[in-house]
Amino acid sequence: MKKKRFIVLAVVIFLILAVTAITVIKKGNQFTLRFSNNHFGDWIKSEDYPIKTFIEDESVVKAEKVYLDKDNIVCLDLVAEGKGETGIDVKVGNIMLEHTGVKVTAYKFIFEKFYLNFNGFHTVEYIILACLALVSAVMAYTYFECRKKGEFSYSMVAYGGAGLFSAAIVVYALYYMHTFDNFRFMLNTMSETGYYFVVVAAPVMMLLSGLCAFSNIWLVRHEGFRTANLLGIILAALCFLGSVVIIVGRSSDYAVFNEEAHNTIFLASAYIVSFLECVFMFTMLTAFLSTRYYPSFDKDYIIILGCRIRKDGSLTPLLKGRVDAAIKFEKEQFEKTGRHAKFVPSGGQGSDEVISESEAMKNYLVQNGIPASQILPDDKSTNTWQNIKFSRDVIWQDSGDKKSKAAFSTTNYHVFRGYVLSQEHGLDAEGISAKTKWYFYPNAFLREFAGLLVSKRIKLAITAAVIFVCSVLVHLALL
Repeated sequence: MKKKRFIVLAVVIFLILAVTAITVIKKGNQFTLRFSNNHFGDWIKSEDYPIKTFIEDESVVKAEKVYLDKDNIVCLDLVAEGKGETGIDVKVGNIMLEHTGVKVTAYKFIFEKFYLNFNGFHTVEYIILACLALVSAVMAYTYFECRKKGEFSYSMVAYGGAGLFSAAIVVYALYYMHTFDNFRFMLNTMSETGYYFVVVAAPVMMLLSGLCAFSNIWLVRHEGFRTANLLGIILAALCFLGSVVIIVGRSSDYAVFNEEAHNTIFLASAYIVSFLECVFMFTMLTAFLSTRYYPSFDKDYIIILGCRIRKDGSLTPLLKGRVDAAIKFEKEQFEKTGRHAKFVPSGGQGSDEVISESEAMKNYLVQNGIPASQILPDDKSTNTWQNIKFSRDVIWQDSGDKKSKAAFSTTNYHVFRGYVLSQEHGLDAEGISAKTKWYFYPNAFLREFAGLLVSKRIKLAITAAVIFVCSVLVHLALL
């Protein structure tokens, strides 16, 4: 359904842009130059001050009509004659109004050289913004649809990030697009959106990274000093430095190249940073929402993701919370639907463990009244990736049906990882969230962001490259 929606979206946008381009080009052989001059007021009348037109090359364009509009601005209607460029001046009484001139393409399309104006440029502005707004709306709808259906994934992060990114461009452009009545200003406004997004988002990013750093202090105090437990502090430092570089680096005083090249590279880079910030914010949000989602009561199997057990073979509080959450869900499902689910405790035996994690969980399940026939252990897996893969194999072998519905029970900060790996292994599964200490959250969510960057590095690199190239092209058009 989503693929069809995006295909339809792409086709609709393509058709809108194609029709707009054809319409603009068809009417582009005519153009009205406006000569704004502060010297003119209500006193000027065309009959009292004759207006004369001077065109350097009349083989390029010819003047059809020169007049004063209601705001006493001198207007000159032009018609294309042939390909080329020409300067145009207008004289009102003794006042000469100089203009940068116009350019006519091979298809007799007239545009104003400096301001990049053309016949119908306002239509193009609104169409571009409408397309971006449509993209933002579709992405937002798809994001909340995934939330409603419990389809948490990196794709869901992409929907949210793309929606926010598109919306930021639309809002900023709409706010400023009529400050100057020319197409060049709209392009300039859109080219700066990335920079101002970083500026506006700086407090949010600082807050998030600060919370992550604060949680890391608690994490290190309670769980020990490990590099993996310092992700929040590292992010806080990178976020601070990145914001400083983007905000301060805008000044040409720090230019390594000439001013135009510096501005082009800087603003294009700001777009990439703002894009990554969108991805980061929605990774955190999506991971959090995944912990708040409760699966539907239609499950055939419940996977319990393992973790370290005690030296005597009993469950740690963390693992006990996962098993208890699975038992609670299965009981609720049976009470509401009369449908039992089989348990798949998953986890092998570590070198310092007396029994496998799956056996320890099985013992606990039996102690809590779960029949052994209702338990299908996986005692081979050594990490979460294998937990999901090997449990999937157990389920498919037991049911003989790859469409069996499953749930996986794990600690809340670990739920999003379970969703991602379940989809990677083709398993239809939803997460059951077991509570734990708050300070685990931020660091775990940062791991998901890091995991997204690594697993989707090619797609992200291509997206970043496209954003960079498009931003550079816009700047080149403005030179």
